[in-house]
Amino acid sequence: MRAVVTCEACGFRQEVAREIPQPTSFHIICHRCEQSLRVSVTPADIRTAEAMLRTRSPIA
Repeated sequence: MRAVVTCEACGFRQEVAREIPQPTSFHIICHRCEQSLRVSVTPADIRTAEAMLRTRSPIA
């Protein structure tokens, strides 16, 4: 799973560049305003991401 994070201070959206295979929390720095952002990935987030991957059909 990869996360897209929206900065609460400036609204900038950025993708977390690493895979997130299990629930976790970590901090990143906003690329626009340099504010520290806390990212929390829950078990429900992981299940939702996995379900989305299963429902996508391969591109022919």
